[in-house]
Amino acid sequence: MFLWLVVAWFGASVASFGRQPLSTTKTVPVLVSVPHGAAAGNLLRTGILRRLLEADEAVRVVLLSPLVKDPEFVREVRHSRVHFEDLPPHRPAGLEARLQALMQAAYLNSGLTESVEIRRAEALAKGTVRWIGAKALLAKLLAPSMVRRPTRYQVSDSWIRHPGAEEIFDRHNPVLLIVSSPGLIFSEVPLLRTAARRCIASMAIDPSWDNFTNKLLPVRRVTRLVVWNELMKEQAVDLHGYDADEVRIAGTPQWDRYFRDGGGVNRSAFFARIGADPRRKLITLTTTPRELYSHHDHVLRVLSSAIETGRCSQPAQVLVRLHPRDALEHYRQFEGMPHIIIEKPFRQTVRTGDGLSVDVTTDSQQHLADTMRHSDVIVNVASTISIEAAIFDTPVVNVAFDGQEPSEWTRSARRYYRFTHYVNITRHGAVRVAESPEQLIEYVGRYLDDPMLDREGRARVVREQCQFLDGRAAERVAGFVVDELTRVTGRQIAQTASCVELQASSR
Repeated sequence: MFLWLVVAWFGASVASFGRQPLSTTKTVPVLVSVPHGAAAGNLLRTGILRRLLEADEAVRVVLLSPLVKDPEFVREVRHSRVHFEDLPPHRPAGLEARLQALMQAAYLNSGLTESVEIRRAEALAKGTVRWIGAKALLAKLLAPSMVRRPTRYQVSDSWIRHPGAEEIFDRHNPVLLIVSSPGLIFSEVPLLRTAARRCIASMAIDPSWDNFTNKLLPVRRVTRLVVWNELMKEQAVDLHGYDADEVRIAGTPQWDRYFRDGGGVNRSAFFARIGADPRRKLITLTTTPRELYSHHDHVLRVLSSAIETGRCSQPAQVLVRLHPRDALEHYRQFEGMPHIIIEKPFRQTVRTGDGLSVDVTTDSQQHLADTMRHSDVIVNVASTISIEAAIFDTPVVNVAFDGQEPSEWTRSARRYYRFTHYVNITRHGAVRVAESPEQLIEYVGRYLDDPMLDREGRARVVREQCQFLDGRAAERVAGFVVDELTRVTGRQIAQTASCVELQASSR
């Protein structure tokens, strides 16, 4: 242990993140990581994989995913130039965990954003991260590269090896690694670290809008980062040490269908599908994982009581759409209650490294689009769903209260509305934030009576968060991948004229 501290003190070297030498082979092997069903929805079902394969017949994709153990998934994705490999779970342990703890403490102690400050308070209150101040000081003294934004992961990358990932790299000799997150999904860490050690180019596609400001760990550097919008690009540069020319803006591929005409069903057909009463307004309550907010049952009782007692401004019903990480068993008490519909509209699949066992299929994505389009009001707790609802100009009420009694600050819904990423929703006046059950019923009633209320705020959020409203984000992403393949191999890979035009407008 002392030895690595001494090496870190003198600035342990790590293989530079240089360019891959020009390819001399006839094939272009690309590793694509799909760690769970949500990533499958964002990366595969948007058409990015298809566009990559169509770009050049030399491209060969190695798809790394726990979903390769699901025969239905394999049948859907099967292609003559797609090879399947399992992506096992990973949990830092031993030296890797100790190094991560030092780097994490330095990050949480930095006060980089208000979200990071809140996460620090949460960690201290729960006891999940201890001795933050002391560990941060130790990192600064003994491994200063862990404190600097561009080099946070260099010490761990130089010291930690992953034999399983190295065997995959040896066998396939990839020129490019594509991941769904810049190091925030643990199962992808061995791939990213091995790519860094071998100077193989890496791309993170479509990281979530809160990845740069709101996590317990900082994002790691990849060769090329593809983000939704200018806000995220600025955060990557200002908060995580990226150079501006390392970041590309594409829009949000999984929302492309939201901006296209057709593909969905009308309101009558949608209501028939979910078993709703067409004579009543539809209030959709979208849940979050229970560990993040455990009071959706209270919110549902508030809404149900208001409907049954006539305190809701119009006859209504509630569709409860469960989050992939929420469980139906928590809502058994509401089964059979009038004007309550409960659904978890995802296909079950194998359990992945992070515990998720649902697959976000094309049908799932379309059902969500129909839900956003045909709901009269959406109720949630500081969710990405607020942006999706805004795309369809559907009003949103955010819940900022807890159960029967307020929770302490570090466990309360109130803290979510100070998170750095979510302030970009509330500052536009795009949603109403209900701080009590009475306000929830009041705001829902206002929106039911006047759906035009706050329309301009919703439009501002859509322009800022989505940036491109043409439904062609996946094309941009595919173009950026092809660009990177051309750069690292020296092989001119063909692109359609439309892709070239789209990329030019994205830079």
